[in-house]
Amino acid sequence: MLSIGEVEERTGLSSRQIRYYEKVGLITFQRTPGGQRRFVKHDIEMLLRIRQLLDEEGDIQGVKRRLQREQQTESQPLSDQERAKLTSLYPVSDRPGLLRALQGIEVPKPKRSPR
Repeated sequence: MLSIGEVEERTGLSSRQIRYYEKVGLITFQRTPGGQRRFVKHDIEMLLRIRQLLDEEGDIQGVKRRLQREQQTESQPLSDQERAKLTSLYPVSDRPGLLRALQGIEVPKPKRSPR
């Protein structure tokens, strides 16, 4: 778990920016019993993604829309056609596509041996 100061160093964002992203609902953080924000690796990755999307989209509303679309895409399993096109998981250049593919895979139940 990292403090906001450590996250500032790793992301290049100011604490003001980080608090603002939380205020507008782009990200949520864990807090200590004293109310201090604590960050994990996923939080840093998300903050870097928000920073990237701000460069691409130009504003917070565009970032929100883009993140919502990505989350919707991740939650939908791959169609049979999409799965047929999937030839390799490495290198993973399409994380949402990979997550959809993994969600659509049915794991066979182990067969019981007769007694």
